[in-house]
This record gives sequence, structure tokens and C-alpha cells, in this order.
Amino acid sequence: MQLLTRQIEVASSASQAFFETILLSRLRDLFVEKVSLEMGMDKEKVKRQLANGGLGPGLVGGQVLYRLLYGPPPRKAAARVKMLREVIDGIEAWKN
Repeated sequence: MQLLTRQIEVASSASQAFFETILLSRLRDLFVEKVSLEMGMDKEKVKRQLANGGLGPGLVGGQVLYRLLYGPPPRKAAARVKMLREVIDGIEAWKN
């Protein structure tokens, strides 16, 4: 978690490619892990369903968190940091 926190700090000055490739993929992986554990599903199956625009929102239980994780990321640094905070809050709140 400390590594992720540091990466979020880096997001304010990171390139768009770093943001999408490293940060978003790690958050998606964290969410896949949580969904897998909470629902008792195989991680690869969860990953495939979440990547599917037709199945993913239903599995997540709404469009907001799904759009944040799998939609186009913001271009501006401040908006990216805000988005990351929203994603982390959404992952923590999911199924709680």
C-alpha cells in the first residue's frame, strides 16, 4: 500500500503512459483480487469479465467505479490524482 501511495504522488507529474500502464493496471489488479476473494471466483475469469464492457459494469455493480477503472483516464495531472483517490475509495467501499 505504501508503494501504491507513492505511485499516486508520482501521478501528478507522470506521463500519460506511466499513469495508464502502471497505476491503472495496478488498481485494476487490486480490484480483480478483491472481486475474486469476495465472490469466490477465479481471478482470470474476473479479469476477463471486467475487461468486457458488457459484463464488467454488472459485475462491479455500477457504472461509476467501472468507468473510472476501465474508461479513458483524464489528461491533466490534478484530475488524474483526483480520479485515483476516487478509484481507491470505490475499491475500498465495494461490497463493504
